[in-house]
Amino acid sequence: MNSSVPVSALPWWLRLRFRFEHALLSLAECIIPLLPWKTVRGIAWVLGSMAWGLDRRGRHTIHENLRIAFGDTDQATRRRLTRENYQNFARTFLELFWGRCLRQEDWDRYFVLECDTPAALAAASGGKCIFATAHCGNFEWLSLGRALRFGPSMIIAQDFKNPPLTGIFRRLRSLAGQIIIPQEGAMLRLFRHLKKGGSAAALVDLNVPPDQSAVAIRRFGCWSSISVLHVALAARTGLPLVPALALPLPDGRWQLRFMDPVPVPEGQPWDVTAQACWDAIEPVLRQHPSHWMWLYKHWRYLPLGEPPEAYPDYANRSRSFDRLLRETTDALPKVP
Repeated sequence: MNSSVPVSALPWWLRLRFRFEHALLSLAECIIPLLPWKTVRGIAWVLGSMAWGLDRRGRHTIHENLRIAFGDTDQATRRRLTRENYQNFARTFLELFWGRCLRQEDWDRYFVLECDTPAALAAASGGKCIFATAHCGNFEWLSLGRALRFGPSMIIAQDFKNPPLTGIFRRLRSLAGQIIIPQEGAMLRLFRHLKKGGSAAALVDLNVPPDQSAVAIRRFGCWSSISVLHVALAARTGLPLVPALALPLPDGRWQLRFMDPVPVPEGQPWDVTAQACWDAIEPVLRQHPSHWMWLYKHWRYLPLGEPPEAYPDYANRSRSFDRLLRETTDALPKVP
């Protein structure tokens, strides 16, 4: 559905659903911050378990993704990882609504800072860099926690098909001074912000159409089409490109981990840099498999010549992706 269509022109049942969604999330925005943090985590566990039991289609997508990433895992492991994935997603969602309760003076109660190298610490604390992250752990609190400690960043947020929800989520994500911008015209706004000494964050694990500023990289051994935004910004500004993730700790806090900046040599093809950035993140996802969002369709395209069983059953053939892949494989090292 085109998000530019006026709400009044939508079918009555869709307008009714939109009003219900807005009322429900408005209620959550008011009530969730009144609850203790541990209670919110408990509710997330219950809601995630319920979603796991009811969402048959989502479970199938997760199972297909796990098959591609980890091979034929046993049924008990696949079942556990799937259930935990729903629970972790619910926790991330509810903690975003609870985020307005966070205070700078209580930072150590909820976060732990981990920097792999002095260069990572300098980038995380000094701003003037591009953070590359993924839908792992509490990616919403990664930016919020860093903003409370070191200052805000500029972040792209996709508008919802239900327009009032866009306003709710922008309010939640703009806490601690975060600058939330829409996708339209984002490249120019980000570039100007970085040139003025700011920092920005970009997700590197979302599929984008192959003909929309994309590069092809291997993730868990399979080709996918991702945005080149983070690499383009680093190449054009000369700022560090820093992989970063929010990872769970046994005591319930989140470890904000900032890795060594990925080199962006002048003249190096952007797909090579994008692959290097992902290669820094993937080992961490393998260590925390239940915390990456396997609900997403990460491998939407089936490359020419690849056997269908080597990709999820939702992957489809795409001529645009095949063209992108032909350009990419000339630059990337050959993988047996």
